Amino acid sequence: LPPRADLQAGRPSAARSLQPRCGPPPQSLGLMSTRQLLTAAAAFAAATARPSLATTVSVAAMPDRIAAEECWDTQISDTQTYYPLSFQAKSDADTADLFDIKYADTFKVVISKIAKEQYVLTQCGQTEPTTAQVNWVAPLESGYIRKHFGVPIQTSMASTTVLLGFLEALGVQDRVNYVSQYAVASCWQQAVSCGATVESNATLLAGQQAGVDVVFMDCGSDCSNVNGMSNGVHVPTSQEDGMLATAEYIKYIGAFFNMETKANELFHATKIAYNQAASGATSTPVVAWIGYTAYGGPSWNQPTFTISQASYKLTLVEHAGGANFDAETELANVPGLDVSYAVAGNPAAGKTYSFYVSSFNGSAANTEADVMANATAHFMAALASADVVIDETYAWDPSTYTFDSFLAQYGLTSTSDRKFVQNGMVLRFDRTVSEGNGMDWYESRIAKPDWAVEGLAHSLFGDASKRAKYFRNIAKGELVDQVLTKAACGSTLPVCEDTTSEFITITGPVDEEVVPTPAPTPAPTPASDSENTDVTDASGAPPPASSVFLLLGLACATAAAAAAA
Repeated sequence: LPPRADLQAGRPSAARSLQPRCGPPPQSLGLMSTRQLLTAAAAFAAATARPSLATTVSVAAMPDRIAAEECWDTQISDTQTYYPLSFQAKSDADTADLFDIKYADTFKVVISKIAKEQYVLTQCGQTEPTTAQVNWVAPLESGYIRKHFGVPIQTSMASTTVLLGFLEALGVQDRVNYVSQYAVASCWQQAVSCGATVESNATLLAGQQAGVDVVFMDCGSDCSNVNGMSNGVHVPTSQEDGMLATAEYIKYIGAFFNMETKANELFHATKIAYNQAASGATSTPVVAWIGYTAYGGPSWNQPTFTISQASYKLTLVEHAGGANFDAETELANVPGLDVSYAVAGNPAAGKTYSFYVSSFNGSAANTEADVMANATAHFMAALASADVVIDETYAWDPSTYTFDSFLAQYGLTSTSDRKFVQNGMVLRFDRTVSEGNGMDWYESRIAKPDWAVEGLAHSLFGDASKRAKYFRNIAKGELVDQVLTKAACGSTLPVCEDTTSEFITITGPVDEEVVPTPAPTPAPTPASDSENTDVTDASGAPPPASSVFLLLGLACATAAAAAAA
């Protein structure tokens, strides 16, 4: 995967920039809806209640980190760098759109576009760069703020499960102090059992957040929750448009641990596996994603049937070898249909089609059962062309949701003439769970879209060459038979034992080839404090001339290599 140089006119960059395209609007990743979470939260909390345990974690001292070559206090020469091209995060045509990474000799800058933040990651043991030096590599755009961290970070919090698959793949579970109580993978369950759970109490949560190097988190409505936290880092993986773009956040997170080399390898392997995961079957069954909730509508109080046409689900079906249900055509004449974007204000995320049960109350004399029967009849009639349905109806205990549950929920019998009933093709994505019934669909799938494609291909075509993952066919009696347990964790976790994390070593300063260049373009004028916000003091000092020459030389060398390729 050849790197691409960032040679924007008038802006000499670091050796290389992982520069995504201008990002499209976000998409939904199909995470559990807020309504479902609220419905289940109390029950889950009661089932998983445990005393709040101390999670004081020991971290290695700087001399020990230097001795282990995790940190370096060696000063570089004019032609040296800690981040050579072979180390840097690499990009290709499937790159994510909502982040960028730029590299200098002793630091890198991760740019998070939705939160409008820059994260300056300085190699531990090296002097933190000045504002002017950072601006030379990554000028601070209007409305952005800048935060500084030393890397590799030693402690962190993962506020949401969508990040956990990346952290697990990188093997840095020993540098994560707190995780969501809904975490699924074995070592996360082990961490939770040791008290390493993100607190719900605001005061306790603030203490946890203040005690770690980085808090990986989601934005609220306007990202002010991230912007206002000096160590808050927004990871917009769930807002990306495309499953591979989402998976590329392995590089984003890897940068905080100096693990770009491993991140590049993992993403490359994921991309290859994703492209090879589809079944070779020649048939294309029509697939519809359906669901029922008692908490639909704007006020969360309307029983509602839904058909989801979220973009990532449509892509998943097509890539697995199926065809998507044509909701726009098939539902054109359904009364009381409500159509909304899968993510508010984001057409690229796809659409959700909602059938409010109350819309099928043909007479004031109808009983509640009559109205429900009328609604389910219309809903099932609309699905006449579907060969397969994926039922997303939430079940607190997935193991109790069976084909009989499905039939009862949708007002059907086993003799129904719907094709998915006759052919026994009713799927759910709750096959892989934790001991506490957390679904891995909301965790590992984000980092491993190839597993989702392979699992769906396995279920759609009975393809034994594809792994069984996430999906089970309840019409054929398949069970929740992939239960991840904390006992299977093979890592030593500082949150559970009196130990420190394993060292993450990095090669010391290395020489970079410098290609002679014309006189450098003058550096952009550093942004004033009145225009941008920086959480550190601005020195106003220009970068050293040797650094300018090195950055220009590396950028041009990269461009020449790309042109030759």
